[in-house]
Amino acid sequence: MAGFAETFPRSSEEEWCKLVERALEGRPFESLISTTFEGLNIAPLYQRPATEASHAPRQKPGAWKISQRMDHPEPETANQMARADLDGGADALTLTISQSIAARGFGVQIASERDLNAALAGIELDRIALRVDAGARALELAPSFVSLAENRRLTSAALDVDFGHDPIGEFARSGVLPNDFARGLRETHALLRAAGFAGHLLLADGRPYHEAGAGEAQELACVLATGVAYLRLLEAEGLSLEEARAEIAFLLTADADELLSLAKFRALRRLWARVESACGLAPKPLRVHAETAFRMMTRHDPWVNILRATMGVFAAGVGGADAVTVLPFTLALGLPDDFARRIARNTQLILIHESNLARVADPAAGAGSFEALTDALCARAWSLFQGFEARGGMLKSLQAGIPQREIGAAAAARRQAIANRTLPITGTSAFPFLAEAPVHVLAPSPVAAKESFAAQDCVRLPARRDAEPYEKLRAAADEKFRNTGERPKIFLGHLGEPQGFAAASAFAKNFFAAAGMEAFGDDGLGTPLAAAESFRASGCKFVCICAPKTVSTQHLIEFAARLRDAGAARIYLVGREPGEATTAMLEIEVKELICTHRDALAILQELAAMAGIARLED
Repeated sequence: MAGFAETFPRSSEEEWCKLVERALEGRPFESLISTTFEGLNIAPLYQRPATEASHAPRQKPGAWKISQRMDHPEPETANQMARADLDGGADALTLTISQSIAARGFGVQIASERDLNAALAGIELDRIALRVDAGARALELAPSFVSLAENRRLTSAALDVDFGHDPIGEFARSGVLPNDFARGLRETHALLRAAGFAGHLLLADGRPYHEAGAGEAQELACVLATGVAYLRLLEAEGLSLEEARAEIAFLLTADADELLSLAKFRALRRLWARVESACGLAPKPLRVHAETAFRMMTRHDPWVNILRATMGVFAAGVGGADAVTVLPFTLALGLPDDFARRIARNTQLILIHESNLARVADPAAGAGSFEALTDALCARAWSLFQGFEARGGMLKSLQAGIPQREIGAAAAARRQAIANRTLPITGTSAFPFLAEAPVHVLAPSPVAAKESFAAQDCVRLPARRDAEPYEKLRAAADEKFRNTGERPKIFLGHLGEPQGFAAASAFAKNFFAAAGMEAFGDDGLGTPLAAAESFRASGCKFVCICAPKTVSTQHLIEFAARLRDAGAARIYLVGREPGEATTAMLEIEVKELICTHRDALAILQELAAMAGIARLED
């Protein structure tokens, strides 16, 4: 090794930064630092930690649980699908009950104990883990589970059922405060423990906050404050702190940002251990569920959802989740079929058994970037958590609107990045494919009814998918195509030789396809006169100029004037940055620049309104 060091001398960070700045051609090294939507900095380089990092172990050693979602409305059919999933490699289930928000318009319809028996027939509850996703009905279903266990003579402490009762999360989603948060908690706890259930009654769920646009630290702070609120609630009901913490599980979302998602899962364990220590408890591994983010899923080019889910599973699994639920890639379109369910299951099987990701307890431990991100998330989340506590806890903070304001700021920054396409959505705002074939689902998603809450006790958190604004535009254009056989069109006015305008033309086609518009043009006839005549013959009302940057402003002025005379109702220009083309725009009456960092969504919404296919958003 000595010879190696002499051949390749160690460089300092300062020397490395100088080399980087030289490659950046004058830009400072700090330009490589990115910022999350809640203000955390992510550097391009991190030093190895000087001290040994604490690990983030699961409750049980080995691989995380592959939890498959049950959501078919008919209990018997849901049962058949679940048994096929278990035969295919899943070792846990997520029983999603109808009318819960997580059901996305579907969910198993459980109206009686008979329905529950039918949904779980032939499933050995003492050999798998089960998470119940029932929303406000979680406590209501507990006696039916006890009766089912007694009828099957399942009395061992191996009945691993997490009931997912999250009244604070339901309050955040609905804005309506239940009459009594604590009603039935002590009785349900005693009933389940006497029947041999060893799972958790309460769930500090991050999904309401993530789907409202929360950043990673904000989601952590909300679930941490919720967990502490449940500790107090159970203690007030007469349970010891030791008993209370055994009733609380956590759920975090796992999205396609693998670095931050992975660090988020690691951070939760550290944060909860700090809470336990403050309570005088010796820290123990907590139960952490993960679910791939519904916020990141798209209706168009849904195959990309498989890749997004894969990154989420990777982050959650390596970050130490105990059980991971993958949302099937067609869930935004409707009720997933067997194929979509198999892909969801196999994604985890491949990562566990072929990629061997579960063989190391905490693979990110000691890596400078992950340790720094974990520390930063812990610090920011703890600061937010302290703010919630200073207001009297999570419940009172929600009533005062504090988490809503924090999340709203991050969500607004996220929406702006999506509109500008600095946060591109593959298949929707970036590289959309207008001729994509339909994907099969068992039933299409029902049209969401407008919710109204007459007497809200807090500002409720909205639930949004990132792709929705673009999908609304695309849906209007698709409807026109179904009715008339033609899409709304925009003409591409090419100047110069094809090799000169090809990049600008491809950029424009992708840009307008995000709104479902078909871009077409001539072969590049070279002259403004010929291109303008081609536009006139097309019968189109809208035109986008695609020209090499070498084309002079005078040529652009001449071309725009001819297009205007040829009947162009709206003229766009692609490939010019605002600074260099603002004056020219005014001269040639170009309405909008089409380039990176522009508000693509606003431009497309206005164009769709002019084309008569969509109403301009307020």
